[in-house]
Amino acid sequence: MLAQWDWTGIIGGLISFLVVLFVQQSQRIYRSRGTTVSTIAFAALVAYVWAPFGFPNSDWSRAPLGSDVIRLIPFVNFDPALLQTQWLLMQVSMGASTFLLATLALYGDARRAAFAVIGIMALGLEISQGFANYFSSPVPPYRIDVHDIMARAAGALTIYFVLKVAAAIWRVRVSPTPRKSSLFGFIDGVTRRI
Repeated sequence: MLAQWDWTGIIGGLISFLVVLFVQQSQRIYRSRGTTVSTIAFAALVAYVWAPFGFPNSDWSRAPLGSDVIRLIPFVNFDPALLQTQWLLMQVSMGASTFLLATLALYGDARRAAFAVIGIMALGLEISQGFANYFSSPVPPYRIDVHDIMARAAGALTIYFVLKVAAAIWRVRVSPTPRKSSLFGFIDGVTRRI
């Protein structure tokens, strides 16, 4: 039973939690209830996605038998059958949601949040699927696909631009609040740092 259990979800959650804590402490990022809750939510989402029962555990995450498992050349190795599934929506959603939570956990530091999401969600998820293929040999195996990374990056980039526009409007229309401990103060502080 233990040999069949995939521990990558727990490992991914712990790695993401430790990465965010390290960045928070090394950059002296303001710590509050909002950043703590966002850090835990970010780690939980990564653990859920990396786990075998999470987002990637669906038909489109597996390579059909007889097809390429590793697809590293953009557009040349793309499987058009993926567009008939929920693949694109789920990949973009993963990138957007993890970027939003990482931005909140890092108190509006969008640049470092982008590095965390690229490292943990874009590359880390594909690496964990490669380890799962190697150590547990699932049938059919997980796809290791550069298009997954590109779609997640597109989701993160989309939410980044949405946050930038929302932050610009917020700074013009809302006066700063001195109370950082309240929910409104947390949102105000994060928005002004984006």
